Amino acid sequence: MRCPVCGEESLSPLADFDTASSMARILFKRPGFLEPRPVFLVRHARVCRSCFAVVPFLDEQYQRKLAEEWDTLIPVAPDATPGTPPSPESPS
Repeated sequence: MRCPVCGEESLSPLADFDTASSMARILFKRPGFLEPRPVFLVRHARVCRSCFAVVPFLDEQYQRKLAEEWDTLIPVAPDATPGTPPSPESPS
């Protein structure tokens, strides 16, 4: 498996996030004013030996949930227009 950041084939074995202290959550924009945000919990990760990037993975429960809701997800920020530099306030 290749690292999505540097492209090296040096990812660690699958590891667990420490669920007792914190858990990474993937949040999308609310589909309506009073509706809850779609949330997906990251329970596992691999680490790249070359660049030390952490690559998160969803467990099977959240993989199924993401697959079911894929077409209804709304990004939290609009996609950038090609050729337009990001604004200084942009998180990306």
